[in-house]
Amino acid sequence: MKVVVYMTQNDRFLVFAAVVVESLVNLDKIIPAIKKNLPKKKKLAEIKFSTTGEKTKIKVLNEISKRRLKLFILVVDKQGRKIQDSPDNYSFLISTLLNKVFAKYPTVSHIIIDRHFTWVTQREKFNDLVQKELKKQLFLEHLDSQQNTIVSLPDFIAGSERIAHSKNEPKYVQIINKQVEKRIITTWRNLKRKKVKV
Repeated sequence: MKVVVYMTQNDRFLVFAAVVVESLVNLDKIIPAIKKNLPKKKKLAEIKFSTTGEKTKIKVLNEISKRRLKLFILVVDKQGRKIQDSPDNYSFLISTLLNKVFAKYPTVSHIIIDRHFTWVTQREKFNDLVQKELKKQLFLEHLDSQQNTIVSLPDFIAGSERIAHSKNEPKYVQIINKQVEKRIITTWRNLKRKKVKV
């Protein structure tokens, strides 16, 4: 089994989405097919939840809803706190979500993560911290969504969840709700205290 993870945020919320799937075959065709059908004046270098219109968001989410994908979501209310963008914090948050994935799907071995850090040393430190936290040897692959459009799928899931919480707009989340196997909603303070029961 494989997992693809993406993170999005705004001033108040950090949202992580993990897509669990048996095979990645044909998932990389969803975004290009939708992009090909966009009007010529709307051609974008990359289709992302934050840069596309409502119709495109709904098309992508409808395609996701037709697939046999299992979704895991972590929503963190920052409560006005500044969370340093570091391998330590990023690995802690990703591991929190992946712990729930592994509880249900212990055979996951390949994890694709949206490339978050520029420096190889940051990615290596992140990889070490995640494997230490999860107590597993994993194949962790950091990909840019422009290189591999599979990374865009959890972007649309995370974006939908962020809009549902920040703008109280559930219409996007409702499209994929049946596929959500675990949704964790917590605060940064509770996570850091590790008192949260997720």
